Amino acid sequence: MKLLNKTRRTYFIYSAIIFVLSSTTIFFVLKRVMAQRQDEKLLWDKELIAQRLKYDYPLPILEVDDYELDYPVRDTLYFKDTMLYQIIGGVENYELYRQLTSIETLQGKTYKIVTRSSQVKNHEFILAITISVAVVVFLLILSAYILNTYVAKKFWNPFYKNLDKLKNYSFENAEPIALEESQIDEFKELNHSLYKLTDKLSTDFQNLKEFTENASHEMQTPLAIIQSKLEYLMQSENLNIEDKQTISTVFSASKRLSKLNKTLLMLSKIENQQYSQKKEILVNEIVNQQLEIFEDFILSKDLTISKNLTLDAKVNANPLLLDMVVSNLISNAIKHNQEGGSIEIHTNEVYLSVANTGKPTKTSSDMLFDRFKKESTSSDSFGLGLAIVKKICDVHEWKINHHYSEGLHHFTIYF
Repeated sequence: MKLLNKTRRTYFIYSAIIFVLSSTTIFFVLKRVMAQRQDEKLLWDKELIAQRLKYDYPLPILEVDDYELDYPVRDTLYFKDTMLYQIIGGVENYELYRQLTSIETLQGKTYKIVTRSSQVKNHEFILAITISVAVVVFLLILSAYILNTYVAKKFWNPFYKNLDKLKNYSFENAEPIALEESQIDEFKELNHSLYKLTDKLSTDFQNLKEFTENASHEMQTPLAIIQSKLEYLMQSENLNIEDKQTISTVFSASKRLSKLNKTLLMLSKIENQQYSQKKEILVNEIVNQQLEIFEDFILSKDLTISKNLTLDAKVNANPLLLDMVVSNLISNAIKHNQEGGSIEIHTNEVYLSVANTGKPTKTSSDMLFDRFKKESTSSDSFGLGLAIVKKICDVHEWKINHHYSEGLHHFTIYF
């Protein structure tokens, strides 16, 4: 999960909790405050009634005898909520009241004074205030959330731009990486570290590239001289058969060493992404060209070729590398095939599949793509063909896998 989304989700969760708690707290606090104010009002009304009973007698007097009460007669008062039956506008209903009942002795007589106040309006008032405050709190949280999102995007924008530049940066480019400037101290420090890191890596890459090319070139020159001298010695008439066989063995080893050197150099160039130019290529044309090149080898093993090629299937790739992939897969299918076996090739815009008959492998499918890992005992095989194919697939962000079923080895590349 992205940091911005993580921050927003956390903010939203805490805001929701604060919103619920604040709304609930406001509701009960207002309810408590209103109840206290209502009780004070009832006490005030009770005092007025008591004073008027004591001095003015303008109200009808209700004298309370002891036998009319369920409790001993003494001065007391208590509050409670009660429902009263009412008919308002011809509609019968029950309305909630706050009631104060007071038992008082005034001028030697005991009176029961009851005062009531409707709670309906109070509840409506509390509900209105609670909703109003909740709406205000919600709008504050929403505005803060929107503002926080906008500010966060603005502050993090240089970071995401620099991230895209790092993804597309290539050490083949001699120019240093151009990072987006930011006013945030942490991002400034990050940019400074990235400048130092990319500069160091670019220098190391160029040095390694030059060393690889120079070493390969310097090795090819003495190897070419050795092969030339060995060919000259093999043509000499003064050598016996054993000497010629020895020279022939050395000559084969030198050719093998030269081929290995070129293969490792090619693998190094692929890893260093020196074949970065890409274009749209028809896959079926590459397959047909490689089949023509290997035609003699196919005939020598009496192999049957089965093709299912989509004519307009195109893939965006480096021409040389795609040619190398198809060449290595077909070469591998021929080399590890059996006499009179078959090769099946399928292509479309999604994948390229090359299958050949053969015995099950002793190693796992994943290990077949490791360097110098080979099933064949042939001295001509270095175990680098499939490693090169795998590296080319990695460079193009393709996926390659191998599986064995019904006597066929299937190598499939998903573009």
